[in-house]
Amino acid sequence: MQNNQKKLPSIIILLILTLITILFWISFSIYSAFSNKPEPVVTEDVIKQLDPKLDIETINIIRNKI
Repeated sequence: MQNNQKKLPSIIILLILTLITILFWISFSIYSAFSNKPEPVVTEDVIKQLDPKLDIETINIIRNKI
């Protein structure tokens, strides 16, 4: 009988710690859901592809100025 009484408090402590952990986890999830900023809206000008060709004429002008 004494062995059973000793196990009971340790199980209760484990359950309480588990409950506290779950409550913190839920609280943190709710906080992070409300504090996340929405993704910014990107205009079409920013998204358009760049021209991969080098402008040799402009590079030569810059070289001559240096």
